[in-house]
Amino acid sequence: MPPNPTAVLETRGRIHASAVELFTKQGFHGTGMRQIAQGAEVSLGNLYNHHKTKQALFAALLEEYEEKYTAPDTPLAKALTNFKDLSDLEAIGEASRSMIRRFSDYIRLIYVDVVELEGTHIRRLFQGMRQRYEEQLGGRLEKLRQDGQLGDVDPVTGLMTATISYFYLFNIQQIFGVTKLYGVSDKQAIHDIAEIFRRGLEPR
Repeated sequence: MPPNPTAVLETRGRIHASAVELFTKQGFHGTGMRQIAQGAEVSLGNLYNHHKTKQALFAALLEEYEEKYTAPDTPLAKALTNFKDLSDLEAIGEASRSMIRRFSDYIRLIYVDVVELEGTHIRRLFQGMRQRYEEQLGGRLEKLRQDGQLGDVDPVTGLMTATISYFYLFNIQQIFGVTKLYGVSDKQAIHDIAEIFRRGLEPR
């Protein structure tokens, strides 16, 4: 009798949930396949039916998260798609905060990848960042420059750097548990960062 596709997906989901919990708490090298199987309440053999090695399982988790993280319906993708001018920088900040909250486990896995596996799996995500911004922003930034609303600074680089600054802030607050990194509310911090980049991107 062929396996039930629904049951297979449900089992795979439990395996992945167990692996994420253990990898983010114990690290890659500190977690064993038997522990993952026990956490998922499946046999070790069943686990190996889904993933032949621990490395393959870890890679599958990051690929799964990356697909969700770069999907067009994420808060950041929507903020970039709706970006019209520099007054929308705060919206990118709000979206960045939402992304950190939604993908906190993914970010923890990224740290595991960087610390224990030399960033083997996560390199691809950042190497494609520029292309994703260009695709999502289309020709709008160039039009803003032609209309005299932007200066000589490359606007894609500016928006990427603004996003990275927001992610840095909310990563430290959400993942590291630091409250009010800049000594002000999230709303004020988002505005202050936006002002810094707004002035840097405006014509001189």
